[in-house]
Amino acid sequence: MTTFLQTYISKIRAKSFIISTLIIVLLIFLAANIDKIIDFFDSSEEVTILQVDAEEAQYGAIESMFESMDAEFEIEPYEGGDAPSGGAVLTLEETDPMTFTVSAEHDLPDEQKTEIETALAEVQRMNTIQALKLTPEETASLGESPEISYDIAADKGETDDEGSAADMNPLNSIIFYVTVIIMFFIIINYASQIGTEIAMEKTSRVIEMIVSSVPPVTHLMAKISAMISVSLTQLIVFVLAVIAAIQMFDFNNLISEFGLESNDRTVTLAVYSLIYLILGLVLYLSVSALLGSFISRMEDLQQALLPVTMFSLIGFYIAIFNIWTSENMLVIISSYIPPFTPFVMPLRAMHETTGQVELLLGIVILIVTIAAVIWLAASIYRNSVLSTDKGILKNLKRIRRE
Repeated sequence: MTTFLQTYISKIRAKSFIISTLIIVLLIFLAANIDKIIDFFDSSEEVTILQVDAEEAQYGAIESMFESMDAEFEIEPYEGGDAPSGGAVLTLEETDPMTFTVSAEHDLPDEQKTEIETALAEVQRMNTIQALKLTPEETASLGESPEISYDIAADKGETDDEGSAADMNPLNSIIFYVTVIIMFFIIINYASQIGTEIAMEKTSRVIEMIVSSVPPVTHLMAKISAMISVSLTQLIVFVLAVIAAIQMFDFNNLISEFGLESNDRTVTLAVYSLIYLILGLVLYLSVSALLGSFISRMEDLQQALLPVTMFSLIGFYIAIFNIWTSENMLVIISSYIPPFTPFVMPLRAMHETTGQVELLLGIVILIVTIAAVIWLAASIYRNSVLSTDKGILKNLKRIRRE
């Protein structure tokens, strides 16, 4: 218990822990106010009045078109002078073809520009139809599109993936990305720390004093538990920051602007993402402790921890770059490979084609793997704690003989 408390307290008091935690919390609060930040740097202002400078016939057509589109601004005839406060002036410069000028004190938002351009394009279309004296049948045929069907044999097996990509929920995508990125960030940060802790003790005389009063396996388990607790503490701070941001800020505008609405997979995804995040941290930190047990020199530390970096990076890339094709063979197979399971299973949890059996099987695989890794790390640490052999291969050969 003493080893656990000493390691845990020293790590949460470290400047690296405090600074990295504050940076992530700051990013969370910035993300919660992203719509306000965008509005702050956006110099455009919405107009509430659009005055139209045109002949009576053209004015009536323009007014009718905007009314049919339920425009958010009022249409009024131009009264002369500059654009009114909070409004703009639409001037018809030419009639064949129609040329318009929009005058305003400030730039218009892209949504209102699109609305104006769509309405005026339709006015131009109707004006052309009247000039050509087309019949109603000819007019209707102008808007028809040809029927085109594609019979591609190679794409028939990809129909489900394309459908799932089209139905991708933005909120679910954010939950997935946040889970994977935070997991990768914590693994890279704490894997080297726990490896360094164990290797540093073995390369100094301190370990001889420790094992004289505490069994080596107990000491190792305390170290692993402390580092896992530190990572979970940081994770809890992030979760609390998200909850605080939800309570403090109004998310209605953010939800409506980015379409962040939940569906029937959101709760399932959030629960399983949290489970896989915790299990992934425990797995990789346990593997880091296992690899650190081989080390007798600090020079060999980076070489020993290379598999952790490689496997976490591969799992991260598999998950990130297959979000649109989540049911391909690579994703399915890698989701059952323990080093990749924490990254890939949350991706599969986003889609209805993945059942509860597959998700629970991934959890079982991780729990069994974690138990095996911890047991192996304890055995190796117990047999090599006082070893002075130089080189990872020499330690492996000696442990194998024992």
